[in-house]
Amino acid sequence: MGVTFALEPGEGIVLDPVTGNYMLTYSEVLEDGSKVLTHGTFFPATKIAPDIKSKFHSDRTGAVIYSYSVSSGVQSRQILDIFRFDLFNKVVGSQDLPTNIQTATLEQVAAVFDANKLALTTPPGWDGFISTNESGASRITWDPIKSGTGIRPGESQQGFGFVSQNLPGVGAAQFKGIRDGRNGFSGEGPDPTSDISKQIQDLYKNDFVTSSAAVPTIAVPTPFDPAVTLERIQTHTHTWIGMQLLDPAFSAQLDRSFQSAISAYRLNQPKVGKKQIQTMRELIKKEHADADREDDNDDRGEQGDHDDKNKRALIDKLAARILDFDLKYVTKRMGGDKDD
Repeated sequence: MGVTFALEPGEGIVLDPVTGNYMLTYSEVLEDGSKVLTHGTFFPATKIAPDIKSKFHSDRTGAVIYSYSVSSGVQSRQILDIFRFDLFNKVVGSQDLPTNIQTATLEQVAAVFDANKLALTTPPGWDGFISTNESGASRITWDPIKSGTGIRPGESQQGFGFVSQNLPGVGAAQFKGIRDGRNGFSGEGPDPTSDISKQIQDLYKNDFVTSSAAVPTIAVPTPFDPAVTLERIQTHTHTWIGMQLLDPAFSAQLDRSFQSAISAYRLNQPKVGKKQIQTMRELIKKEHADADREDDNDDRGEQGDHDDKNKRALIDKLAARILDFDLKYVTKRMGGDKDD
């Protein structure tokens, strides 16, 4: 059930379709206690059309190396200058700030910041930063070192990345552009507890653009357990249905093989489990023949059944690449597909 804001007469937030800015009208209380309607402008950081290409592969230890290339569409009206992920886990090499920051020395804090920078792959001219919380979640942010620079419309930047112990899933990358005006109020602004103030706060909170990317999502158990790993992969794929990345009937078809593979590994029948995984990979390949490629730019010219312009793919291409990788990862960890 949505939240209904009870605005005072005359108050409101209206998007100007020409400038892309939001026109604010709010009540302001004067010193004598009277109220007047005041106008302001919110300059969003969302006048951008970002795109992201994801690449991921596993190393010999089983960790997954993630790398990204970000581009800004020619229709963008701002320079893209912030690229970030909100993850539910930590990346390899990152450290937490001391528990008691009040008693920590500057050297201890600086050591954590330095370690976190080294945990990221960052292109020249950019800076990377990791912040974590007590639950283990991380926010990874990249922004240009020099103010006013970034990715201009029609340009791209590669070289962003990190290493994670978790398998990829479909997640959201967040982007912001350089605002073409300064946000704020000419006077005191609206009452912080008012409904119009809450709406304005939502503008700030959601002032970014998202794009789907491969992000660390699925925890790999230690010691490795193929059945548990497959259950977690399956659970994540179910979220794709609501995101319209996976056809429900196709998901049900995959589920049958998932359940058979999970049962086989629990019964110590690895050959049966591997066969069921291969069945799923073949189903994926029928939709996207190049689903096993390493990155979005690896165009082999292969065609899947979905390449018929009149037929809708049963699984999104990025989702297909991610699922194929995750399934192949399980097989490799169990000693199969060494040459795949």
